[in-house]
Amino acid sequence: MEASSSSPSSSSSVTVATGDRFRLHDRLELLEFADKYVVKSFESPNRGFSISREDGDIQPLDGADVDPPVRPYRTSTIYGVAGTIRLVAGTYILVITSQKEVGEFLGFPVFRVMSMQFLPCNEALKFSTSEEKRDEAYFMNLLRIVESTPGLYYSYDTDITLNLQRRCKLTDGWMAKPIWKQADPRFVWNRNLLEDLIEAKLDEFVIPLLQGSFGVAELKLKDTPVTLTLISRRCTRRLGTRMWRRGANLQGDTANSIETEQLLETEGFRSSFLQFRGSVPLLWEQIVDLSYKPRLRIIDNEQTPKVVERHFLDLSQRYGDVVAVDLTDKHGDEGLLSAAYANEMKTLPSVRYCSFDFHHFCSNSNFDKLQILYDQVSEDFEKQG
Repeated sequence: MEASSSSPSSSSSVTVATGDRFRLHDRLELLEFADKYVVKSFESPNRGFSISREDGDIQPLDGADVDPPVRPYRTSTIYGVAGTIRLVAGTYILVITSQKEVGEFLGFPVFRVMSMQFLPCNEALKFSTSEEKRDEAYFMNLLRIVESTPGLYYSYDTDITLNLQRRCKLTDGWMAKPIWKQADPRFVWNRNLLEDLIEAKLDEFVIPLLQGSFGVAELKLKDTPVTLTLISRRCTRRLGTRMWRRGANLQGDTANSIETEQLLETEGFRSSFLQFRGSVPLLWEQIVDLSYKPRLRIIDNEQTPKVVERHFLDLSQRYGDVVAVDLTDKHGDEGLLSAAYANEMKTLPSVRYCSFDFHHFCSNSNFDKLQILYDQVSEDFEKQG
């Protein structure tokens, strides 16, 4: 059940001289001492920072860190620092321990995080109460789940959270800014974890991670080589697992929203097609139980019209003209939800609402019936280019 919108395709070239482009340190040395961790660049050993193992305090490298008088008891290679988090009795630093190059975005290499690890900076834990130690152990188990978060992507050379259409509207010199300043905060998975690094002005080490999917294919249109890139960006607002998180909040943010960009590049021409999907933007919930399809409940709230208005105002300001495609079932609980959605959309003349019973038309893999939906929106596609 999604609300979708599409945005005009763009043909443009985004090129910035290497000297004007901000780049992150890509290969880091992690030195472990009894009292601190030291992270520094292999390329520029004088660039880096230390983190106290006592209290998590972050400091840029000084002379003693660059050429330490005492040998570290362990040295390893890491590929980035994803941020820090403070628990009951100390701070933990999240580092990328392995990665894999998966393709290019607008000519810049993109990497997938293959493994991460939290390093403890919590020497104060030994002075904590037994209750605090139990709480810390509980939260540490949650951090181990974070370490295995799937589908995290990043680039050392460019921001991948920003679609091509928005890039084309940016002023000259934008790519000279630190990558975290270029990023769209809606799609930065580790935004809250980066605060300490940002505050310490360690821009060269601040990596915005995108959660979603990324794929590249080399094709041919007749005899012309074409690169097709598909990138999905998961929004950090109103996150949650399916069933447990539904509908919109009072600000109009919908559950599990995802922007998908299809990039087509050939002979200097670039086209960007965007779709934004999310939960139906009403106030509703689905109470999880042991049934195969839990009942859903529409929440009666006088704020509902404003919620819908805020949702589509945000979309139109970001993407331009919006076509909202309602894919819900037209029977049972979903039918009630669809009817409520359609009723609210009558008050938004600036947004075209299109209802398509996907379950009815495309059951048993009858995807050729999608032509019915395409016929309804083809004129809008033409307008959007």
